[in-house]
Amino acid sequence: MKKIAYFFSAFLPTLITLAVQLLAMALMVGIAMLFLFPVIPSLRQNGVGFDTLTTLLTDTNFNTCIMLIYSVSCILLFGMWYYRSCGGNFLPKVTETFHPLQIASVFVLVPGLQFFSSYLTEIVSAMFPELLRQFEELEKMAGLDSHMSFITILYAVIFAPLCEELIFRGVTMRLFRRALPFWAANLLQAALFGLLHMNWIQGIYAFALGLALGILCEKGGSIYYSMLLHILFNFWGACISQFLGNHIEDTFPTAVMIFLVTIASLSIGSFLFFTGAKRKKQKRSSATSLNSPETFTRCTRNRDGSGEESL
Repeated sequence: MKKIAYFFSAFLPTLITLAVQLLAMALMVGIAMLFLFPVIPSLRQNGVGFDTLTTLLTDTNFNTCIMLIYSVSCILLFGMWYYRSCGGNFLPKVTETFHPLQIASVFVLVPGLQFFSSYLTEIVSAMFPELLRQFEELEKMAGLDSHMSFITILYAVIFAPLCEELIFRGVTMRLFRRALPFWAANLLQAALFGLLHMNWIQGIYAFALGLALGILCEKGGSIYYSMLLHILFNFWGACISQFLGNHIEDTFPTAVMIFLVTIASLSIGSFLFFTGAKRKKQKRSSATSLNSPETFTRCTRNRDGSGEESL
């Protein structure tokens, strides 16, 4: 019975997230109306009242403010939820949680995941061109095009990843894990992560990214791994991809090179991550055995010269 309760409660964070987005939008619209209210009569006389409100709702800066309010609110809300109810640990023991190979693997994985996401986008766009047009319009309205402001970059690179990791890998996946095996919990949290983006193109590659983030969070033993990967992934998309798009020619040799980089990045990154996880586990096992009562007795006997066993 408890497992059923945990299963359905895992959908609650996504619903709360949507509610927070609506509240943030209502707050910004309310603030805007307070400023517009004194001039509404004159706007109506000129026949631009409705157009002004429509322009406001599609304004990049206006939508960026909404997303900033939403993300900060969710970071605070889900940060407390993750810490108090889901066993979250914001101050883990560094030597027990992090391994140099796993940290390096996160940086290595970013190009491969970015290029893989681009392949998914191109496939879906080729099959459904209208979805690409809708996606580009949403990106432009959100300010996530080639003319991003500093505030938009700050939101995309810092606030959005922290917010989404706490919601999906911090709370949602933990709740699903109480009712399901990891593979099923990871699939469901990634699916909800994709659905939250509310468009097919972004939702499909967000699902793929969500699977990778879930694995890093679970197998790495800390949400900081998925947070780091998410931040670097968004930084690449917001900054580095713009640079590459302006300096890399669209030729067959370039396409082959990108494909090889994708394979190498995903393969080497995965190898480094799981090798680091294995070594971290071995180190933890060694430390546990050294601290066990049996080991203490053996060490004592050796120091006393009364035994022949050695470690």
